[in-house]
Amino acid sequence: MFQKILYIINMNCVNCTSKACKTEARDCRGTRDEIAYAYIDPEKQQIYQNADNLVSRGRAGTLSRLEEVAEFALAQGYKKVALAYCYGMENLAMDVAAYLKERGLKVGSYRCTLNGITEKEIHPELGDGIGCNPLGQAEAINTDPVDFVIEMGLCLGHDVIFHQALKKPFTVLIVKDRVYNHNPGRALPSYKE
Repeated sequence: MFQKILYIINMNCVNCTSKACKTEARDCRGTRDEIAYAYIDPEKQQIYQNADNLVSRGRAGTLSRLEEVAEFALAQGYKKVALAYCYGMENLAMDVAAYLKERGLKVGSYRCTLNGITEKEIHPELGDGIGCNPLGQAEAINTDPVDFVIEMGLCLGHDVIFHQALKKPFTVLIVKDRVYNHNPGRALPSYKE
């Protein structure tokens, strides 16, 4: 769909000194017209506008991520959402489900241990414990009448498999970080509480 420019091997926006894309609306890749044209799709326009409404007109920083997710889902006209969550976050998933139901959404929940597959069944060198099953989560969600998926705390790697297999729009509410209480930004030197 998009033309690839061979002379740019890797983007390095972090080390760019001009930041001209933001300050002067400059295109360093030469793909501006193709990218802008892709936004003509009405579905992308609606998603973009609804996302923008969460932060525009002074709203940035006034809603929690959970409030944003619920408001976005409702603005999109989604009726049924799926919670794809880690077993270790079941209490949090119950809280999220209750909140979303209060907001008028139907909620389905899909635990990581769905299907009860052992780790050994996934890979012969692993143990007999019940393993996480991101393929099973994605398959169950893909076959259910779900409009939107909210991911909560899937393990790194399992989330990659889940994203690759999922065929529904999704967002991540909680990313797993056992060291920093699920707030990986705290590991960064420039992070401020």
